[in-house]
Amino acid sequence: MARNTRTFVPDNVIVSAPGMYEMGRSINAMLNEMDGPTFTHLEASCDAFPNGELEPIIPETVRGQHVFLLHPLQKPNPNTAIMSLYLMNEALARASASGITDVLPFMPYLRQDRRNGKRTSVSARSLADLIQLTSKVERIITFDTHSDQVEGFFRIPVENINARSIHAEYFRQMFGGDLSNVRVISPDFGATVRASRFADELGGVPVYIMYKKRDPSSGTSETIGFMGGEIADLDLLLYDDMIDTGGTIRGAVDKIRDQKPRSIRIAATHGIFSNNSEAKFKIGNYDVVVTDSIAREEAYWQEHDSWLKRVSIDAFLANAIHEAATCGGSVSKLSAPRKTSK
Repeated sequence: MARNTRTFVPDNVIVSAPGMYEMGRSINAMLNEMDGPTFTHLEASCDAFPNGELEPIIPETVRGQHVFLLHPLQKPNPNTAIMSLYLMNEALARASASGITDVLPFMPYLRQDRRNGKRTSVSARSLADLIQLTSKVERIITFDTHSDQVEGFFRIPVENINARSIHAEYFRQMFGGDLSNVRVISPDFGATVRASRFADELGGVPVYIMYKKRDPSSGTSETIGFMGGEIADLDLLLYDDMIDTGGTIRGAVDKIRDQKPRSIRIAATHGIFSNNSEAKFKIGNYDVVVTDSIAREEAYWQEHDSWLKRVSIDAFLANAIHEAATCGGSVSKLSAPRKTSK
């Protein structure tokens, strides 16, 4: 019989930044029900001086411990959140943590992965450099980066977990396991690979593609049609990595509605909903499913329950942290593609 070569790294601690306390408690409880390494949970605070300067506070010692820092990067806004993350990492390093894994369910700025003009920054690279200024940061665990290649901006491992299996399980339950009437819609050509992988996760359902006309002068786009086949009386899933203001995807749904499908649902990992766009989704009677990768209070989900549903990433993050804390563990296996029969 082969010997079990997996050993466990001792002294792990989950540190939750403000906005992530509830998720941190949930993940910590799940971790301590698993075999292997044990975890404690601390809830850090971040005070602000009258002029807006931030001061993170770690409530207990983390000396000699490996810290999994659970931090939001959209609350209260990306710029403040990124500075808070940097200072929190520095505070943990100066508190003699043995190492830090930043657990960042959503990472902003990753859409800016190239220069769009002669005098612009590659902001995704700048974010990577800022995080890595703290030498104790050894790894990042995140969900659905906007493009796979941004991992190349980091010198440390980036565990980019995709959420398609979470969404796939949600919709399998919704449709009672019968997906014969389901089609996945890519909202544009750029999202085709992502939509195709999601369709494979659902067991190989067909994929249709929307196409748009862009106005370079205004930066806006208009959905003008789709490719794939007839959609009347079908159940359609528009799938993408994020919803920001949501104007493009609402336009896509409005275009599809003319073809009389049986149902249309929008699915995305990150529901940002900038510029108070929630009102437009509610008024337009859209049906949206996102993960809870963006830190929000329970009251938010209750307020928007008529059009917005969430799927939890807590169990996935707990498994990812467990694998990262286990010698011989593998976070990447959590994102392994679902095998489908031919």
